[in-house]
Amino acid sequence: MRQQNNGRRRQNRGSNRRNFGNGNYNGNLNKNTVIDSAGPDGRQRGSVSQLNEKYTSLASDASSSDDRILAESFLQFADHYYRLQKEIEINNEAKEARVKNEMQPSEVSVSDIEIDKNEKNDKRPPRRKRGFQIRENELKVTENNSESKDLNVSSKEDTNSTNLLI
Repeated sequence: MRQQNNGRRRQNRGSNRRNFGNGNYNGNLNKNTVIDSAGPDGRQRGSVSQLNEKYTSLASDASSSDDRILAESFLQFADHYYRLQKEIEINNEAKEARVKNEMQPSEVSVSDIEIDKNEKNDKRPPRRKRGFQIRENELKVTENNSESKDLNVSSKEDTNSTNLLI
């Protein structure tokens, strides 16, 4: 027995394929990505540069056969794929520059950090000595504070004694 389709085509036909021809690039477009293009003469398939060449050659063929409208249509498609090709090249150059910049500073910074650590280790006194130095500094600070308090007290006493004399 035959199945009826009620005049409808299957809706999900070809849904598992990437369809870049409808503008669904999703940022995954590179120079080797194969694209289905539905041009004025039918479907073309190829990479961005291949489609640009195909549409350019089709435009020259159409203009040689005195079909200006079809030639202009092909040239518009060729221009579209030319622009996509340039955009891909710019993105690739930006990626390469970003990767290059990320690699160079990290190599330099690692070597600089190692040199800095070695220099600091050479100049730094041992831990025990640093502990003694910290303790000495604390004692000096407390002595200075106590001396400043003594000076304040003695200056107040001097002012009081001068006031009493007057």
